[in-house]
Amino acid sequence: MSKFLKNILNSKIFSNTSAGPDNGFTLLEVMVSVAIIAIVLVSILKLQGQSITMNETIRFYTIAPMLADAKISEITLNPDNFELSSSGDFGDDFPGYAWEIGVEELKIQVFESPDLTLKKIDVGINLNNGELKFSLRHFLNADSGESQNE
Repeated sequence: MSKFLKNILNSKIFSNTSAGPDNGFTLLEVMVSVAIIAIVLVSILKLQGQSITMNETIRFYTIAPMLADAKISEITLNPDNFELSSSGDFGDDFPGYAWEIGVEELKIQVFESPDLTLKKIDVGINLNNGELKFSLRHFLNADSGESQNE
């Protein structure tokens, strides 16, 4: 064999017996990197769970006012069809959503005028048996049909 070929074969590229820090990773380095990856993954999973919860909450507080307003519209159109308190759900259209309505008649004495009669309507919307709750109070002038939200 030529001297050139012997030098190439005996170089560090083809030699497995070279000792030094560039042979690979130590067990300590691998354990530290695995610990860092574990900490990062736990943080990412926690953030993912929080974002899902926030998304559900935002969705509820977007839908609930519209559902409460729809119930108040039903009462305003047919005030005699509703009892003093009633409850129910929204069926398959909004699964998990339920409503409660309380109607109370108020008489307000006004100086030098006839008494003012109002209907106080409290509408409560909840999700998954009260996990999230939204309430709306509405006043309806029983004499003239005018209304006010609070």
